[in-house]
Formats: sequence, structure tokens, C-alpha cells
Amino acid sequence: MSDTKISALPAVTATADADILPVVQGSGAGAVTRRTTLAQLRSGLLADRPAHVRDFGAVGDGTTNDAPAIQAAVDALAATGGGVLEFGARAYRISTPIVVNNAAIIFQGAGFTEGPNVASGTWLTINQTGFTPFTFTGIASRGSVVRDLAVRQTHTAPVGPGWAPTDYDFVFRVQDCLGAIDFDNVFLCAINRGIWIDNSGRFNIQRLRGQVYTTGIEIDRGFDAGRLQHVHFWPFVSAADDVVRWQQQNQDSIVLRRVDGIFMDDLFLFGARSGLRFSTSASGTARKFYIGKYYSDFTQYGVWIDGNGVAGQIANMTTQSELFNSGGAAYVGGGGIRIDGNNARVQIGNLRIDDAESNSIRVNGTGNRLDIFSFRAEFYNRLNDGSAAIHVANVPVGTPNAVFLGSPALLGGGNGGPLVNSGTNSFVALAGPAGRADRPGVMVGSEATGLFAPSATDIAAVAAGVEVFRATSAGTVTLGATSGAHGFGVTTPANTVNRVIATGTVAAGTPSLAVAGTDANIGIALAAKGTGTVRLQTRSATAFEVNATGTPGNFVRVNATASGGTPQIISQGSDTNVALQLSAKGAAAVTASNPLQLPGYTVATLPAAATYVRCVIYVSDGTANKRLAISDGTAWRWPDGAVVS
Repeated sequence: MSDTKISALPAVTATADADILPVVQGSGAGAVTRRTTLAQLRSGLLADRPAHVRDFGAVGDGTTNDAPAIQAAVDALAATGGGVLEFGARAYRISTPIVVNNAAIIFQGAGFTEGPNVASGTWLTINQTGFTPFTFTGIASRGSVVRDLAVRQTHTAPVGPGWAPTDYDFVFRVQDCLGAIDFDNVFLCAINRGIWIDNSGRFNIQRLRGQVYTTGIEIDRGFDAGRLQHVHFWPFVSAADDVVRWQQQNQDSIVLRRVDGIFMDDLFLFGARSGLRFSTSASGTARKFYIGKYYSDFTQYGVWIDGNGVAGQIANMTTQSELFNSGGAAYVGGGGIRIDGNNARVQIGNLRIDDAESNSIRVNGTGNRLDIFSFRAEFYNRLNDGSAAIHVANVPVGTPNAVFLGSPALLGGGNGGPLVNSGTNSFVALAGPAGRADRPGVMVGSEATGLFAPSATDIAAVAAGVEVFRATSAGTVTLGATSGAHGFGVTTPANTVNRVIATGTVAAGTPSLAVAGTDANIGIALAAKGTGTVRLQTRSATAFEVNATGTPGNFVRVNATASGGTPQIISQGSDTNVALQLSAKGAAAVTASNPLQLPGYTVATLPAAATYVRCVIYVSDGTANKRLAISDGTAWRWPDGAVVS
């Protein structure tokens, strides 16, 4: 046939697959006419060509149920190893399930016009409940993608505070794929529940926009790191008060249950009960999540943690809890972060929380820990009832909660509410990495002045490179130099109830050192070491000194008395009889500024002379010149030497 012109061939009115057709290849002098069957020609032209849903009977008029045609197209692609399924710029009504389970299928839309209603581009419309429109399941479907299309559901018009959305199932269910199913540039328009992913990791959801009423994305058993990025939920369809306020009471934008190592970034979530909810399932809770930039607006809780053991990091977060379209009123019970689970470990770099009715951050449960580097709270304590910016619950049993701030909190518009609530054994602590390399801590003034931790059980302060303070977990406090070379120390035994209080005064007052405690009577002891003395000084010199010639067994007690009484200097000790000695220095005498009063006896009541050798007494019944008596160790004698009788 190579030497026959096509124009010379007989006309053919109909062809079969086996018919021979001429094909001219090349042009001009190099043109060659070749032979091929119609089947061969069709196979060559259609090889690897994307399928189109209209090739399988889809109408795209927004009325006809196109789900069977789409399923037929999916099955046909799966039979040849998968591929691209094109939709074109039409509206396809879906009222029966479509399942992808045998191959990777790419659902390729033609884009969409963002807005409240079906417009140009590819739209999937749903107006029946009781089924899941699209399900991806099984490992053979890994690698499937949904991109460049919009989904619209029909709901009753908002007519009052009792409005609620129609209870549709999730539009997309990804179940037991064990690997990636991706969504790219998808618009969820008036959707009750958007995307469910279970037992399927490595997913990538990006450029997801729309208005959802109950759940935007819910993920469980995501055992390999997935990604959510560029998510934007906003009232594209309806900003009616009843709609958005229903969302604020019921909608959880993104729900994470057992999800390991998920990466999230560039999230904007508007009008929800919770922007991010970290909950639980039989498989566990979210661990090692990472969030780059996150902003929630008109949300009751920006982050709500009601699962146990949640752990992750947030780089930048801003959240606002105002009641929608209410002139600035705070949402009842709203706050930026709420933790109702136990043992959460969450780190946040930069955090701003606005318009909390009471607490910007509320930590319930037990054993929770929040680490926040930079925290700003604006317009909290809106009830003006003394609510704190950070509320940490008291924990009677279990591990107390803790919040650590890397820098001082910036508080504004809080009606005088404190940073942290009282009446709790949980705590909010301020700490930060500074100081110098060998003394990490909070730097104050210079690299050589600040706080540092010399050990896991000690905290200390350094000024100009010199340690001046240390406190230990055992209750010992030292001042003045490195512990062991310090000038002053305080040791507090366990369960101390009695204590020493030093009190300064204003000018002309007298500073005091006193004891206090729960006991009714409390003494105070000043103890020297070894043979050292205890000295009291005034005018820069010793005014009174206490010394001991040996280990004290006997000692002196000074008793003050009530008004009208006589103060006393009394010998005390372990001996039965303890004398009292007054000694002058050198040859000086012991003097008294007033007369000395001797003890008085009668002749009949004289004490034993041997007990009071060389002692003088007054005998009340002696004669005028025989009133005084002196003991010679054997008898009492009058001044003339006669024995008292």
C-alpha cells in the first residue's frame, strides 16, 4: 500500500476493530502511507491516557447520581493498575458510596470558584445522609490523591438558635491503608464532617479550606508522621449568628487521637469549640506532635487536651475566645488552652491568648506540665472575679501540675487578675537559660550575675562571679560564699513547725530576733562550737560573754518576773547542790550599789553549818549585838565567837 494514494482507496462507511486503515507518516517527499487496524490505532492513542468520569456515564448536571459512573471509572482504572481520573468543570451529585481499594487513583478536579454555592470548576454535591461518599481502604490504594475540587452539602437554612446541621457522615474516609492518601487544594463547603483517617500514616493534607460544622479532620492510629498544612476554616458559606455559635458549641476543627509525630503548620481555624483537640482512643493519644504557626479565632478553646499522656511542641500560637458577633463579649467558659487529661507534656514557644472569660490557661487533671517561653494574655478575667491568667488545679492525690515560663508573662486588660491562682499545691515557675556557661540560669545584669543550679537538688545565686547564696532541697540555706565557706546558714529539719523570725524596723525602732511556731512555749538557743564563747556586743565591743570551763552540767539561769516580783540569778544543773560564784577580776572587790539582804533564820531553824562554811546569816531572835552569825564549818557563831544558842 505504500505506493497507493489514500484518495484512491474506496470509501468506508463503518469500521470494525479488525479493519485495516491507512496512516500517513511524514510529509512531502518523505511521506509514507502505512497500514494499521482500528484496534491498534485506538490502543496506541489511548495508552496511559487519564480516564474521564464522563467516559463512564457521569452526567455532571448536579441532579443525576453520578456515583455509579465514578465507581465504574475507578474500577476500570484499578483493572489496569490505577491512574488519573478526571472530572472536568461540572457538578457531580453523589448519593451512593464510592470505594477505592485496589489501586492508587488520583481524583483530579478542574479547580473551583471559592464561595458559598456551587460555581465554576469541579464540585461534588451531597444531599443524602446515611453513607460515606468516598472511602479509601487497603494498602493497594496507598498513593491515591484528591485534588483541585470542592464538596458541597445541603443543610436547612439557619432560622434561629435551635439550628443544627444535617447529620452527614464524613465525606472522605481513609481506613486501614497503612500509608499515604493525600488531599491537595480541596474546598469543604458547608460540610458537617470532612476527612477521617484511621490506621493510615504518611498522609499529607494541604491547602484545605472551607466551613465545617462538626469536625474538619479527625485522625486515629496515625503511626507514621503525617502532615497538615495550609488549613483555613472560615465562614465561607454562612456567617449567621446561629451557625457560627453552633460551631462554637459543637465543632472540633481538628481532632487528634493516637497520632505519632504529626507535623502541622499554617493553621487558621475560625468559629469552633476547639481548634485543636487532643483526645484519646483505645490505641492511645497524640505523641510528639509539632506545630509551626497556628491561629484560632472565635474558638472556645484554642487547644483542648482531654487525653492522657499527650506530648508535643507548638512554635507560635495565637487564640481568641470571643463570642461571635457579640460586641466583644467573651465566650462562656472560653480560654486559650484547657487541659483536662493527665500527664501532658507540651512546650510552646510564643503564645498569645485574648478574650478569656476567666483563665487564659486552665490546667486540670494531675501531673501535667506546660513549658512556655513567651506568654501574653490580653483581656482575661472578664468576669472580674479575681480569676488568674493561669489556673493550675490543686492535686490532693498524685503529682501536682506545673507551668514553667521562660520569660515574665505580659498581662493586659485582666481587671487586676493575678498571674496564677492561690490555694493550689501546683505551681507556676519562671525559669530561663542565661547566666554563663559554667553557671547556667537566669542572667541578671551581666553574664556573671544570676541564678544557676549547681546540682539537681540545689539552686544558687552568683554576683560578679562569686556565689553568694545557695538553697538545697534538704532545707539548708547558706549565704555569703560557696556552701562550706559561707558566713551564714539556715538548716530546716523535716516537718519543721517552730522557727526563728528576724524583723527589721523603721527608723528609731528596734530590730528583733524572735521564735514562732505551733508549740505554745518555744525556747531559743545560741550555740558556740567547741570551747568558743557566746558574745553580745554593743558599741563595737563585747558587752556580755558566756563561757564554759568544761562540758556544761551546771549553768546559770536568769529569771525575769512579773511586776512587783524580784528578778533572779539562779544556779541550775545536774548536781543536787550547785553553788553560785560572783568573781571580780584581779584584786577588785565584788560590789553592790544597794545593801545586800541576808537570809533570815531563828535559832531553832539554823541550817547545817557544815553546808554553809564561811557564810553569814541573819538570826532574827538574837540580841541587839548578836543578830549576825557566821559558820566555821562546825557551828554557827556570833560575832564574839560564842556558839549560837
